[in-house]
Amino acid sequence: MIQSGSIDIANFVKKNSSVLKKYRSTYMILDFVSISLILYSIFVIFNMVDLFAMISIFELYTSSTYQFLGYEIPFEAIGLMVSAVILSLIITAILHIRDEKTDAINLIEEKYPLLRERLSTAYDNRSISNIIVDSLMKNVLEDAQIVRSSSLLNKKKFFIGIAAFVFASSIFTYVTVSGYHTDVSPQDLPKIVENLPFISGEEQEGEKNELFPISKGENGGDENLFGEPAIIVVEGKEIDLTLPPGSGVGFSIREEGETRTEEFQRSSAYDINVISSQAYYENLPEGYQNIIKTYFEEIAKE
Repeated sequence: MIQSGSIDIANFVKKNSSVLKKYRSTYMILDFVSISLILYSIFVIFNMVDLFAMISIFELYTSSTYQFLGYEIPFEAIGLMVSAVILSLIITAILHIRDEKTDAINLIEEKYPLLRERLSTAYDNRSISNIIVDSLMKNVLEDAQIVRSSSLLNKKKFFIGIAAFVFASSIFTYVTVSGYHTDVSPQDLPKIVENLPFISGEEQEGEKNELFPISKGENGGDENLFGEPAIIVVEGKEIDLTLPPGSGVGFSIREEGETRTEEFQRSSAYDINVISSQAYYENLPEGYQNIIKTYFEEIAKE
């Protein structure tokens, strides 16, 4: 037979678990609504309505209106709100997927040290009936009278959610009433991406010339600094004829029969004599000066 104490313990835990679940749902709803309003406001500010005209599937529905509670709502506004809601669901799920899932019993024991370990022990043994368990049930129920369901509310998270909701609502109201928007639209996105550095993968000509300046040759052509080197073979040896960068000169091909006149200055004449040099006597081993001198004189006579 189940004792009345066990029924009271079970109802107590069930009641507080339900309250805790409602609080957590409130946090999620506040975040979801705030994110949805912020996203919708951003979409309006940056003219995301133009996306529907760019997508062939929605092109037929643009400029259409629908009746809702006596108001005519443009298709674009409905589309933006649906998009904001879908994105908000994803973001809210990511934000709360790692929330601490502390159950009501552990949270109550954390906030009320008097019930620490006693409440969980009584709840785990609620199906047992004996003198010890019955006494524990009675004492726990008496001490549990001080527990208030409002103590399970995470005030910090709740007030942050409220502040975010007020801020998002203010932005949404201002954008909706004033119709404020910027000059930026999705159609400008390709141009913006092209102007971003290192996105398009193409360097501007000016930037390339700053890193590798290319000078003009005499004939007005650009020097090829990165082309294949010019190689010729002379008597079985390869010779690189590539000019160094910045030389500004090229090769000219001479035709057969073309002659070049060279002018030379005649030097003064000297008599052919054997002239001895004082260097013969410098740094020579002692006793060998005459032999070395004679050797070089004989070579000069040949």
